[in-house]
Amino acid sequence: MTDYADALAADFGSDDSDSEEQIEHTESIEKDTSAPQNLEQVLQATKKVDLKHKLQQIDPKTMFSVAELSQISSNMGLIRQELEKYADKFNVENMELVAGVTGSTQSDEYMFLMRLSALPDLISDEIEVLHKYVSSRYKAVFPELETLAKNSVDYCRIVATIGQDLDEVRTHQEFLKLIFSGEKVLAIVMAAIQQAPKSRELRPLEWTSVKEACQAAVDLGAFLKEVTDFVADKLSKYAPNVSAIVGEKVASQLLISTGSLAQLALTPSCNLPSFGVRDLLSQQSTRTTHIRSTGYLYHCLLVCGMPPENVKQALRIVSGKVILAARIDVSRSSPGGELGAKFRREIQEKLDKLLIPPDQSGPKALPVPQERKSKKRAGRRLRKMKERFNMSELRKAQNKMEFGKEERTITDSFGEEVGLGMSRDLDAARANRNTDARLSKAMISRLQKQKETDTMEGVFAAAKRGGTSTGSNQPTKRPRII
Repeated sequence: MTDYADALAADFGSDDSDSEEQIEHTESIEKDTSAPQNLEQVLQATKKVDLKHKLQQIDPKTMFSVAELSQISSNMGLIRQELEKYADKFNVENMELVAGVTGSTQSDEYMFLMRLSALPDLISDEIEVLHKYVSSRYKAVFPELETLAKNSVDYCRIVATIGQDLDEVRTHQEFLKLIFSGEKVLAIVMAAIQQAPKSRELRPLEWTSVKEACQAAVDLGAFLKEVTDFVADKLSKYAPNVSAIVGEKVASQLLISTGSLAQLALTPSCNLPSFGVRDLLSQQSTRTTHIRSTGYLYHCLLVCGMPPENVKQALRIVSGKVILAARIDVSRSSPGGELGAKFRREIQEKLDKLLIPPDQSGPKALPVPQERKSKKRAGRRLRKMKERFNMSELRKAQNKMEFGKEERTITDSFGEEVGLGMSRDLDAARANRNTDARLSKAMISRLQKQKETDTMEGVFAAAKRGGTSTGSNQPTKRPRII
């Protein structure tokens, strides 16, 4: 109680602004007083830190040390010792390794490999935190570099090499060409030269913190490659066929989810795409709404590059082959991974067929016309038909004009002026009887019967009234066209 009272009195006696900054800095990063003794403790200490919360706490006003930003960087020596310790112990007989993981008891080598498979993701998260810390301060010196160098490790490597003197960036072109292409190097050099007059130099203490964070990020990048190669090498010997299909990283994640290779072989293939959906969803800020199963299997190279409409079929194809490969690895019938490579080729062929667009039939050309003479008809029916479409004498006269005389015109019902030509000179133009309306024999018979019926009804009606019929027996005049 005395120590707590003294500390509380010291806090009240200090400046308010200093006390607030100290409390905020203390609460932002949680420190573990007990140093980890093995890989399992390192993983537990790293998983306790919320990555999203840590990224939100980083701002240009607060300075952190590398130990506060990264838990793994200070324990890389411990992890390397365990890597050397288990490097030789993995060289055991294949059947002994299978016997150790198929029962209730599992070997130390297998458990170490499973724990180590979770380390690359944690290293990547800490590299991202260090990159955020470096970029938040180096923006005052060279803000365009963050958009030109997307990779976190490359960004920190360039910051540590270029430094704050942007005028001397031309002397580092050879180093930049080892990372980027010539066009990107030219863009970085030109942007640095333009930014040099406007850049602000960091304070010595702040620049020292940035350099330490850059070096830690570069070291973590190299350590990440070392761990990945170790896991890939050992996992390719332990589960060669599964690794040949989906890769070492995804294979290790599937083995961690199921617990062992034997359990993976007994897992139904329909359950495989859902493994890791909840774990990966907690690390992603956004999720694709059109794809349901975005687990470990979705992030393998065979599936992640597929269009969204084909992802479901690709997951179904890959899942079945992975289960078959796991059963082959349990039986050790193909220790070299030949069947896994064969399954991968089969999967690739099926996925290529899914990507082939459907056959689109182009516009069909018309057949070549046959150049032959058309049939000429003749006879009475053809003459009668032509006569119906012939021009009348009146229309022929209307189309003619007398030379040197003004043409007479009239205005039709639509208000348009119509010339009469020489039609006025015809005293009695004969009507074209060929244009009369024509009725079929059946129509004429029906009209005749209707006429007789109307006549009889008129007679009966007149007889009842005592009069005569008023019906007309005159034939109906047919309309004609002049």
